[in-house]
Amino acid sequence: MSTSAAYASPAATPRRHVGAYILIVAALVALVITAWRFFTPLSGIDGSGGAMTAMFAELVMVVLGLLLLKSHAGGLRGFLLFLSWAGIIGTFIAALFLHGWWTAAVLAVGAVGVVIETFTPATRSA
Repeated sequence: MSTSAAYASPAATPRRHVGAYILIVAALVALVITAWRFFTPLSGIDGSGGAMTAMFAELVMVVLGLLLLKSHAGGLRGFLLFLSWAGIIGTFIAALFLHGWWTAAVLAVGAVGVVIETFTPATRSA
């Protein structure tokens, strides 16, 4: 019984990046919604610089999520989490200014992913 997963030490078990996956999926969905509104005529934000900036920020959040998948405990992971927090909060505010209620809702789900990723203990690489 001592070899079961329930008795394994946290350093021996592989880390699941559930929060990073949630961030990636939420950022991709938000990117699709914002891109649809950007390219749809008479959507209210078609061709606007604000929507283009929001799309760029959502793309950056996808990259941050991918980098969080590969990061381990340390300063780089803390910096990536800081950038993820800044990206989620800033893009959420931008979505509210652009009246993108669905985008804001999806980014709120992405914020849950960042919370999970922030408060889940990271393992050190050996």
